[in-house]
Amino acid sequence: MIGVDWVLDNASLATLVANVPPDVHIDLLFTTEQAGGSSGCNHYSAPFQAIGGSISFGPFASTAMACEQAVMKLEAAYVRALEGSTAYHATHSTLHLTGGPVDLMFTAASPSTSASPSQ
Repeated sequence: MIGVDWVLDNASLATLVANVPPDVHIDLLFTTEQAGGSSGCNHYSAPFQAIGGSISFGPFASTAMACEQAVMKLEAAYVRALEGSTAYHATHSTLHLTGGPVDLMFTAASPSTSASPSQ
């Protein structure tokens, strides 16, 4: 789970909002103490704790860029779902977060699409 760029899948996007804007990218990356990524328009981060299938996130911090209304609506729904998540199940290629208002399913990005030189 740590160090993998988890990309929110299309089915999860569609459960968050009725109309998903094209080319929206939402992802989640865990380091040893922080979780964060792109929430569609802004970048976010939060401390997290994951033990034995349970997960919790601390207070979220986010950049404050403005985007089109549909993207902002999706971003708010995603962060609410992430904040409410209480359980996780991870394999080498999928991450499933449950317990929040919406279950979230992520797929591990291929190394060529998730490379970040600052990691």
